[in-house]
Parts: sequence; C-alpha cells; structure tokens
Amino acid sequence: MQLEAADYAAILDVLESVAGSHDTRDYAARVSAGLFRLFPSQGASCTEIDVTGRRVVSEPAPPFPSGWIAQYGPAFENFAWQHPLFGKLISGERVGPTSWSVDGAESAFARTELYRSFYEPNGVRRQIVLIFPTPHGTSIVISIDCAAAHPCGGREAAMLSTIAPLLETSYRLVSRAEGNLVWPFADARGAVKADVSAPAGPAPRTPLGESSDKLTIDDAQLRAHQALRSAGLTARQAEIALMVASGAATSQIATTLQISTGTVRKHLEAVHATLGVSSRAAVAATVMRLVHPEAADILGQPLLSR
Repeated sequence: MQLEAADYAAILDVLESVAGSHDTRDYAARVSAGLFRLFPSQGASCTEIDVTGRRVVSEPAPPFPSGWIAQYGPAFENFAWQHPLFGKLISGERVGPTSWSVDGAESAFARTELYRSFYEPNGVRRQIVLIFPTPHGTSIVISIDCAAAHPCGGREAAMLSTIAPLLETSYRLVSRAEGNLVWPFADARGAVKADVSAPAGPAPRTPLGESSDKLTIDDAQLRAHQALRSAGLTARQAEIALMVASGAATSQIATTLQISTGTVRKHLEAVHATLGVSSRAAVAATVMRLVHPEAADILGQPLLSR
C-alpha cells in the first residue's frame, strides 16, 4: 500500500518521541504510546520476553486496568503455546511485521483456550506483530491489537513495516547507552540467558512492578517445543506440530508461515515419521502429553522421550 505524506509525518512524530528515550523501559512506553496514537486500534504494546526465565512484561497503551493481570495472566501462562506465532516468539528470530486474524487464515485459533480466555474477552480479533531479538538474549515483541471497531488493515501494516527497522535500531542504541541492562528482567538471580556477556555497567535495575504485574510462560509450553526438538524435529517441524495441536488446517499453517501447502505436507510427513505416528490426531495427542504429562495415562501412550 502506498503511504501518503501525512503518514510519513506521523511516523516521524513517533520516532522523534522514541528518540528521547532515556532507557529501554522508557523506550517501551514511548513505542506503545506512539503506535497507539498512530493507529486506530484497540491498543498497542511493547513487550520483552525472557524465555529462560519464563517472564513476559509489557508496557501497554492504554495501560492495563487494575486487576487485569490477575484476571487474564493465568490464561496466558497456561495456554500461550496455542498462539499462532508461539514458535517464533520463543525462537529468538526476527519476524514481520506479520499478523494473525480469527476472521482469516487463523480462524481455528478462535477455538483455542488462549483465544477464548485471553484475546476474545479483551475484544482482540487480529494482531499485527513485529518481533526482533535483543543483544542480551531476550526478544522484543511490538503488537497492535485490532478489534471489530478497529479492524486494522494495509495502511497499518505498511506503516509498521516502514518504522520496524528504525524501532529496532533505536532499541539497540538506547540499550547500549544504558550499558545493555536487561529490561525488565535483570535481577540478582541472573535468569536471563544471554548470547554474549553483558558489558560492565551500573547495577541491574529492579524489574517492572511486582510479581503480580508479570505474565509468565508455563514450563509446559517450553517443554513441549524443546521435547519435540529433542525428539528430532527441526524448529519449523516443531512449530507446525504445535499448530496442528491447536487445530490449524494445512492451508491455515501455510498462510501463517507463508509457505506452500505442499511444503507443509512434507514437513508433516517428516513429523509423522520422526514421532512414529500416522495421523494429525496422534501428533496433537503427542503435543498434549508433552504439555500435560499428567494426561499420559488418559491418552493411553507413554510420554515422548529420547
């Protein structure tokens, strides 16, 4: 979509605000507020994900209302693995901007517990998502929440594509200026997995808020993905297996991953051969046993192991 001069002027306003960030936490707040002003949407957020520490902390715009984390946090913790982009969220890859929509290719997502208990109650039917890795081993996830009243479209996607590399560069500059502190996960336990040793600098700051203000990722979600990899699946095959378990059809997987249906089928053949199963239902059951070990007896087969 061709952007207009007014669109570029609006983008520059956001970048000017982000350029004034005094640390990465302030950066996150400015990005969210800027994108919420830029797009007619349900909301915007800048989130840092620490897979190793299983923590997800957001700076949303507008802010979470009182009690929101307590009400919706458990649903995210238990069912985040059902997210259409879960494999990418925990892979540390650079992604997008991309999107999912329950009114489009990801309609099966609407039947998942994550959607019904987390996104639907908050009126979110579509997201436009940008993911980039940080120098200290976490991932930044920038998302625009779209609702029926604010459906988002080509303009929003084009504007986020334009601003994406500049937002990533801004993050890296701010991060370096503050000594590569790990926002907002730096703590005395050193739970963040870093790709490189962080340079010497000031003492880590306190994580955002108290524990009640954090979302977490359940160990089971990571265990499922990691166990599938340990069983011999590639990262893409594990991602597809998780999507199959969430109820996604071959065409939906192909659209989400931007690959052909033939490629999806080849990956599924490899998944079947590696896991020793012969159907999508068996793949889903295997994933469920990994996510919920207590269900192994009910499902009638032993847990996958290597």
